[in-house]
Amino acid sequence: MSKYDGLKFLKDTKARIVHTCDNCGKEIKKGEIYYPERIEMVNATCIKLKKYCFKCGKELLNSQT
Repeated sequence: MSKYDGLKFLKDTKARIVHTCDNCGKEIKKGEIYYPERIEMVNATCIKLKKYCFKCGKELLNSQT
Protein backbone atom coordinates (compact mmCIF):
# COMPACT_ATOMS: atom_id res chain seq x y z
CA MET A 1 0.00 0.00 0.00
CA SER A 2 1.51 3.31 -1.03
CA LYS A 3 0.42 6.90 -0.66
CA TYR A 4 -0.15 7.07 -4.44
CA ASP A 5 -2.77 4.28 -4.59
CA GLY A 6 -5.61 6.81 -4.45
CA LEU A 7 -4.19 8.68 -7.46
CA LYS A 8 -3.99 5.65 -9.77
CA PHE A 9 -6.46 5.19 -12.60
CA LEU A 10 -6.77 2.95 -15.66
CA LYS A 11 -6.60 4.24 -19.22
CA ASP A 12 -7.30 2.18 -22.33
CA THR A 13 -4.21 2.03 -24.53
CA LYS A 14 -3.20 0.25 -27.72
CA ALA A 15 -0.13 -1.95 -27.13
CA ARG A 16 2.97 -1.07 -29.15
CA ILE A 17 4.99 -3.94 -27.67
CA VAL A 18 4.14 -7.25 -25.99
CA HIS A 19 3.14 -7.00 -22.30
CA THR A 20 1.93 -9.45 -19.66
CA CYS A 21 -1.23 -8.88 -17.61
CA ASP A 22 -0.32 -8.41 -13.94
CA ASN A 23 -3.63 -9.94 -12.87
CA CYS A 24 -4.10 -13.14 -14.92
CA GLY A 25 -0.72 -13.53 -16.66
CA LYS A 26 -2.17 -13.43 -20.18
CA GLU A 27 0.10 -12.11 -22.91
CA ILE A 28 -1.02 -8.75 -24.32
CA LYS A 29 -0.04 -8.76 -27.98
CA LYS A 30 1.00 -5.81 -30.11
CA GLY A 31 -2.07 -3.92 -31.35
CA GLU A 32 -4.44 -5.14 -28.60
CA ILE A 33 -6.17 -2.76 -26.20
CA TYR A 34 -4.98 -3.03 -22.60
CA TYR A 35 -5.30 -0.99 -19.40
CA PRO A 36 -2.12 0.35 -17.79
CA GLU A 37 -2.29 2.17 -14.47
CA ARG A 38 -1.51 5.89 -14.70
CA ILE A 39 -0.74 8.60 -12.16
CA GLU A 40 -1.18 12.21 -13.23
CA MET A 41 1.21 14.96 -12.17
CA VAL A 42 3.48 12.74 -10.06
CA ASN A 43 7.04 12.06 -11.16
CA ALA A 44 8.02 9.04 -9.08
CA THR A 45 9.91 6.44 -11.07
CA CYS A 46 10.02 3.98 -8.17
CA ILE A 47 6.25 3.35 -8.33
CA LYS A 48 5.38 -0.03 -9.89
CA LEU A 49 2.42 0.57 -12.19
CA LYS A 50 0.55 -2.53 -13.32
CA LYS A 51 -0.77 -3.47 -16.75
CA TYR A 52 -4.04 -5.35 -17.26
CA CYS A 53 -5.41 -7.18 -20.31
CA PHE A 54 -8.69 -5.99 -21.83
CA LYS A 55 -10.82 -8.46 -19.82
CA CYS A 56 -9.19 -7.78 -16.44
CA GLY A 57 -9.13 -4.01 -17.05
CA LYS A 58 -12.86 -3.94 -17.85
CA GLU A 59 -13.62 -5.96 -14.70
CA LEU A 60 -11.57 -3.55 -12.56
CA LEU A 61 -13.25 -0.50 -14.14
CA ASN A 62 -16.71 -1.97 -13.49
CA SER A 63 -15.85 -2.78 -9.86
CA GLN A 64 -14.68 0.82 -9.23
CA THR A 65 -18.03 2.37 -10.15
